[in-house]
Amino acid sequence: MSYTRTEVKILLLIFCLVLIPETSNCAEVNDLWLLISSYEDIGMTVLDLAFFLATHGYDATPERSYVTVEFSDGTMAYLTPNGGEPRLANLWAMPPDLASGPVMIILPDAIQKNVTYSKTENSDFIKDVTRKVIFPVTPLGMCYDGSKKLADTYRSFDYRVRYMYDPSEWDWQGHLWILVEDPEHPDRWLAVDSYYGVLRDDDQYYSAPYSFDDFEYLDSINPKWRLV
Repeated sequence: MSYTRTEVKILLLIFCLVLIPETSNCAEVNDLWLLISSYEDIGMTVLDLAFFLATHGYDATPERSYVTVEFSDGTMAYLTPNGGEPRLANLWAMPPDLASGPVMIILPDAIQKNVTYSKTENSDFIKDVTRKVIFPVTPLGMCYDGSKKLADTYRSFDYRVRYMYDPSEWDWQGHLWILVEDPEHPDRWLAVDSYYGVLRDDDQYYSAPYSFDDFEYLDSINPKWRLV
């Protein structure tokens, strides 16, 4: 996922004003963000990341799965290597291994909670969405991979897509599916499940505890999903 210059400024402002205490030096946070955003290394380990940051003048300490950086005023930031994703690492305001779950920097209102979406009745649109994909896309229980494939497919046809996530389903894994917006009727949607296909009449698929545009936001809701 790439960010515009404006979005980067917003991210840094959120981190400085909300996630890091007011006494923190935001200039240091800004410099750290710009540093990790300037490089990529798919093979970066925790030890590699700590060494890299130390060579750039940061007080960096490797932990089991992340690196702690202490700023000049004593406040902390936490970084985890992110493999093939953009930047060297993800930046966190709390230790990523806390039982309560990590708090990752995201844009405001990026994740909507408990929203119900209106269904489309546009038969031509419904037919088109149905014909674009052969279902099931993935086997039952692989909703993360399937929903990502669905979203990529429909976006390739210039449809707007939102992810819907209910963490209470499928034990700890939760259930993920998508909504596709009807371009002729903005804010009217069609639910699509990677296994069951297009769902016109099942109202439960049009509301969810969490909904969001970008697949990466799933990390902020359920960091454990990558263990599947």
